[in-house]
Amino acid sequence: MRKLITLLCFTFISMTAHASPTSQDLFNTINQRLSYMEDVALFKALNHKAIEDSAREVMVVDKAKAAAAEKGLKPEQVESFFKAQIAVAKAIQYRHRADWLSQPAERHPRDLQTEIRPALITLGAKITQQLADYVKENGEFTPDDFDTFNSAITVKYVTARDKQMLFLSLMEIKNNS
Repeated sequence: MRKLITLLCFTFISMTAHASPTSQDLFNTINQRLSYMEDVALFKALNHKAIEDSAREVMVVDKAKAAAAEKGLKPEQVESFFKAQIAVAKAIQYRHRADWLSQPAERHPRDLQTEIRPALITLGAKITQQLADYVKENGEFTPDDFDTFNSAITVKYVTARDKQMLFLSLMEIKNNS
């Protein structure tokens, strides 16, 4: 009896460890990555840095494309999504900075180099992995997934148009098989 219970426990643990990827998990990770943009904006504002950083954007997109190719995704499809994500991230930063013109921020941001950027790199890699897992399992995103996406993206200053742009770029990512 003890062996049967142990076997059942291992079977259950194995099944939950290899659970199918969900769109909700991916959408939550995208939201989490976007949630750092207020700190990015505040750090840049306090350190007199521009929101636009073209060299950094190219590096982020290139790394995402390389990671996507390693995971079996078409790099150009992931490029479109990461460029959309960067555009939304910059919009969030600009919107925060506009607010701070009349009402200065009342807190200090996390450090860009030691805290924010490492977290963004980790989340970017997680997004790429979740994209690959989801597309491998489900083929693609469909318009039916938009309500879940819309509900998951809760970061301040992400507009309805921002969400549509992000979601449309997700719908471009398809299984290579």
